[in-house]
Parts: sequence; structure tokens; C-alpha cells
Amino acid sequence: MASRVLERAPVVYVNGDASEKISKGAKGFIDSMGQRAVGFLGDASMDTSAKKSSFRKLLQDSFDMKTIGRFSLGRYWRVATPEQRKEYLRLFENMVIDVYSQRFSDYQGQKFETRSYRNDGPSDTIITSFIVPETGPEIQVDWRVRHKNGRYRVIDVIVEGVSMSVTQRSDFSAVIQRGGGDVQGLLAHLRTQSCLSQGARSPSRKQCEKIKKDA
Repeated sequence: MASRVLERAPVVYVNGDASEKISKGAKGFIDSMGQRAVGFLGDASMDTSAKKSSFRKLLQDSFDMKTIGRFSLGRYWRVATPEQRKEYLRLFENMVIDVYSQRFSDYQGQKFETRSYRNDGPSDTIITSFIVPETGPEIQVDWRVRHKNGRYRVIDVIVEGVSMSVTQRSDFSAVIQRGGGDVQGLLAHLRTQSCLSQGARSPSRKQCEKIKKDA
């Protein structure tokens, strides 16, 4: 398990039965989300663009992107202007979609199984799942799910013990530090990556660099 995790929700005391109900609900939520993902990933009638649209919808429905994005920006969130925060969250979501859509072709009929869960505070549940291929080793994926305002949302994904949010936070911090400690440096980097991810419609790197400088 990664040494750092997303900050926990404010403490709200609930009894054991209520906590167990929340945790079971979180497991059902991940079960449903996983099968939804397997459904469109395995649909041969859908092209990459259609699968990307389905993934964006799943991300928006099931993940708390503001919480994840804010954590990934770390201490720089506090010094970012409202305009920078707004652009960052938009670019962050696009980055996540672009990165994971490049892996759609890796899906070769693997099964998704949730096998256990444990309560981790009054609002958070850790769901342990496995990606099960026909042959070869299984991959463990843990999901930190938060129950808030009557809804379940994923706030972190831990693959083989490595938190994706913590990893992203470290990467973003390095980009900002290389840019002199200014959030604008990260925004410029994300703009370029977004520009270059447009596939056949993508401008040249030179054009993308100009977009980065002019924005």
C-alpha cells in the first residue's frame, strides 16, 4: 500500500450496522462499475472513439474527479487562482481519459472480480478486486470509495499496492518544480499533452508547443 493516501472525509460517527451497510453498498457500486467497463471494452461493435465516450461518462458518473484532481495538485492547489483551478480540472480529466483510452486494446476478455472489502473510516471503503486473464497472473486493484451525500464515488485506485493519485501527485509536483514552482508550468504541460493526444487530427508538436505558449 502506498505510504500516502487521499485525505479522509470529515468524521461523522455512524453505528456498526450503518457502517457495514455503507461498505456493502460500496462493493456493489464497484461490482456494477466494473461490469459496465467490461461491457463497453468488450463490445466489438464500438470503435475507439465510442469507447472513449463511454469511458468519459463512466468517469464522470463514478469518480470524484475534483477530489482526485485537488489531491494530485497537492499544496499547489492553495496557490492556484480560481481560473487556474478550473482549467486544471478540465485538463486533468482529459489527461486521465487520454492516458487510459490508449490501453483499451489491452483488454482481451479479462474478467473483473471483487472479492473483499473493508471499512476505512466513517465514509470510506476499500474494495479489493482482481483483473483475471484466461492465462497468467491476476492483477490486484483496490478502490477507495467514498460515500457522501447519498452517493458513492471512487477517490483513488491502488494497483498492486501503488496509489495512482499519489503517483500522479509526485509527477505533477516534478513538472511544477521544473517550471520554477509555478502552476502555470503544469497547465502548459497538460495543454501540450492534450493537443498531442488528438490522434490523426493532432497538430504537429511545433503547433502544440505554440498552443502551450499562447494559452
